[in-house]
Amino acid sequence: MTDQTRMSATDPLADVRCRVHPLGMGGSAARKVALLIIAGALTSLAAYTTFQQRTRAIEGTWIDLFEGSRFIEGEGLSAVCNPNFMDAPSLAYDPEKDSPEGELIRANRSSGVFVSRDGRWPAAAYSVRFDGHHQIMGRGFGHGRLSPSEYVVHRMLSIKPIPSPHCDTRPG
Repeated sequence: MTDQTRMSATDPLADVRCRVHPLGMGGSAARKVALLIIAGALTSLAAYTTFQQRTRAIEGTWIDLFEGSRFIEGEGLSAVCNPNFMDAPSLAYDPEKDSPEGELIRANRSSGVFVSRDGRWPAAAYSVRFDGHHQIMGRGFGHGRLSPSEYVVHRMLSIKPIPSPHCDTRPG
């Protein structure tokens, strides 16, 4: 009696187990799983490139807070300052401190006020035009990753302070 015959006599599934993949699947099933994983990765890559827009000229209103930044494309201050303020995209822009844009931002940091149900804070607002893209796929953006999407500035074309902005985001 061979070893195989002895194993089959004591364990009727021994012959089947010898032909099964170590992960519990046959060779063709393992290939199918590998192909599904590759297809999923390619689909994710395609979705990422679709949801990260091309670089283009973008303009709108930027509210700059100490630990936050929100941007509304093509709209004025009133479109940004509403109860849905936290749903607006963030703006990724951090110029060099000694650059003209950096000095402008530092000089205007407390030129206005931001009011929410949690209190009042100094704020600044700007009409901006820049080359950049809108990134809408990721794990949250901005301070604390609280923004659903983000505009990324590649090159600032124009930045003009909005004098004495008052941004009230309280409901009602």
